[in-house]
Amino acid sequence: MRHLFVLCSSLAVAVVAASACGTDTESTFDGGTDQEGGTTPPVPPSLSSDSGTADPDAFTLRIDPPDPVVTVTSGQAVPTVQFQALVAGNVVPAAFTIDRGEIGAVALSGGLFTPSGAVGGKATVTATLNGKTASTSVTVKLKVTQNGAGALPDAGAPDGGGAGGAGGVGGEGEGAGVDAATAAVLRGAATQDPNLAWLYPYDKTVWPRGILAPLLQWKPGDQGDYDAVAIKISENNFEYEGMFARTATPFAHHPIPQAAWKQMLTSNGGEDVTVTLVFAKGGAAYGPITEKWKIAASPLKGTVYYNSYGTRLAKNYGGAIGGDGRFGGATLAIRGGSTDPALVAGGNGDENYCRVCHSVAANGAALITQRNLGHLQRFSSYDLKTTAETVMSPEGAGADYAWPAMYPDGTAFLGDSSPAAGSSTAPNRFFTVPTGAGPVAPTEIATNAWPAGFRAGLPAFSPDGKHLAFTMIAGAPGADGRSLGVLDFARATNTWSGLTSLYTPPDAAHTAIYPSFLPSGSGIVFQVETRYNGRDFGGTRSGCDASGACSDTGTRGELWWIDVKTKTAARLDKLNGVGYAPTGPNAHDDDATLNYEPTVNPVPSGGYAWVVFTSRRLYGNVATINPYWSDPRYHDITQTPTTKKLWVAAIDLNAAPGTDPSHPAFYLPAQELLAGNSRGYWVVDPCHADGVDCESGDECCGGFCRPGAGGKLVCSAQVPTCAQEFEKCTVDADCCNSPALQCINGRCSVPAPR
Repeated sequence: MRHLFVLCSSLAVAVVAASACGTDTESTFDGGTDQEGGTTPPVPPSLSSDSGTADPDAFTLRIDPPDPVVTVTSGQAVPTVQFQALVAGNVVPAAFTIDRGEIGAVALSGGLFTPSGAVGGKATVTATLNGKTASTSVTVKLKVTQNGAGALPDAGAPDGGGAGGAGGVGGEGEGAGVDAATAAVLRGAATQDPNLAWLYPYDKTVWPRGILAPLLQWKPGDQGDYDAVAIKISENNFEYEGMFARTATPFAHHPIPQAAWKQMLTSNGGEDVTVTLVFAKGGAAYGPITEKWKIAASPLKGTVYYNSYGTRLAKNYGGAIGGDGRFGGATLAIRGGSTDPALVAGGNGDENYCRVCHSVAANGAALITQRNLGHLQRFSSYDLKTTAETVMSPEGAGADYAWPAMYPDGTAFLGDSSPAAGSSTAPNRFFTVPTGAGPVAPTEIATNAWPAGFRAGLPAFSPDGKHLAFTMIAGAPGADGRSLGVLDFARATNTWSGLTSLYTPPDAAHTAIYPSFLPSGSGIVFQVETRYNGRDFGGTRSGCDASGACSDTGTRGELWWIDVKTKTAARLDKLNGVGYAPTGPNAHDDDATLNYEPTVNPVPSGGYAWVVFTSRRLYGNVATINPYWSDPRYHDITQTPTTKKLWVAAIDLNAAPGTDPSHPAFYLPAQELLAGNSRGYWVVDPCHADGVDCESGDECCGGFCRPGAGGKLVCSAQVPTCAQEFEKCTVDADCCNSPALQCINGRCSVPAPR
């Protein structure tokens, strides 16, 4: 489904000269040359040459029936369609193929089409005979009903039993089925319940493919509670109705079943998805409440590496309130489809096993993380292909390795020069990423033309490595400790040039920090700190750790973007939650200013760039405590989740400067529910060698993912006629169907939402 060209290529092997991906509605057979050098009239391949017909239709290959629509209803027999290839009204023995095998299968010689029943949508069926083809469409619509499914296998514990919570999103899992009387109520006329409202997800959310289903969360309204819910989902070729009994008291959330969610994603053709909830209580129906969502055309790519402070996957500190009194600091990873995070760096033991503040190379090859407490200046590098750790030396004041800007290929890094790095005077130094048995000292790389005395804070390279963004700390005009700037960089000569101040916040109380380039390098997403916590540069914590008023307030931040060429900045209101994020008690009066530390996936997907960021906003009704209560030594987060979590939002590619190209954010599934999570780095996965199984070209060191000898997709460095989405490119013309695909950051990408 992700790469339809693969299906086309595979089918072409089965039918020589077949054009399985053709769009012609008919083909006319041409005449030939006789033995005397004259011409002969065209002859239908299935008819004799002396038929004598003069009807032009006699020489045209057609498919019957044209453009059928098939509805597959759960619990009923799957209908089929018998296609026939015709010439002059006569059935001819053509070979049939289909371009979307996930929708259904068509018999090669017989033409019988059978829907898979798993995916709705439109496919193209092609008949081939003697090198000529004819095509028609077939549309499959799915109507799915479900009445309960029982709790998820890991449901029961406060976090669902797994680190990511039930279904990777929390809650209690799916409810049991409802009786016939309740089902009739849910399908009948409903009464509005004042104050009944959605809490999560947000209206107009853009969802990527390849992600776990969300937990639907609502404010119960004046009824206060409900006995059951009907979840209705509709799009052009998929309709779903699921009925579920209450799972908790009050009944305030329920997941979309994963199977239905997957069918919704794969059946979507770019149209809006309408999601409606109706509730039953005491023999009456209440609602409906409705939202509309968008589905991106492609799946999310890569891995998010993030800090977890309070994780139970690697316990290396004592003094926690709640649980067994121990907690951990570690670097974890979330990969697509997983319901739980994976431990990447850190372990059980004393504080020397802590691995937290980190940076990751855009190609996913290397990671640098702090060891122990940050002020001790101890660091390690990790080879993310092998997970091997290299302890770095020296340690202490001479270690200028904190919060580094990793060069995209993972071979080098530039140290931070901000107060966050542990020193207010440390210079920016460029090093190799060390490997091998430690301790190993990184080799410093001499650079040219770095502005004398200039200090760059929280630096980040562009995906192509040609630019560096940072907070301008000191040592140059405009370096006021709060403005955003850029430098150009030539890796071949390690030369810097073009120091430019891009954006200065409106007043001294605001600071521009944590820049991250969009995939094209034309724009930068960054945080504007609107309120300082008074204790750590770039931190998101409360004003103090002890109990009291100072622990109830802290850093406020919002995310912005800037067009580099025009220096035009705009706040990302929809991402921040302006008009979307619900408000509540416990300092959640303005959740649109609780957003921090963005990083952007270097690979665009489905016409969008994707940004992951830290937020302390309400997660519906699952995580609702004071936004700054995240330190397990001062607050019990073993039973009540902290709101310090990772969120994701889509951003339109090629947006006009000064506009808000963002969309409402969603909670990143699979992160540890009962931990404080922050500073996610979104990178591609380490590449595979030629011949290794793959799903798309970004997974391959050679840049291409194509059928091998047995038809299975494998990595390849052989340059094809044109490159498909996620495959390697240099210019737009390298991409198939350009400009439908454009070369962005060296990969063919959909340039805009469909």
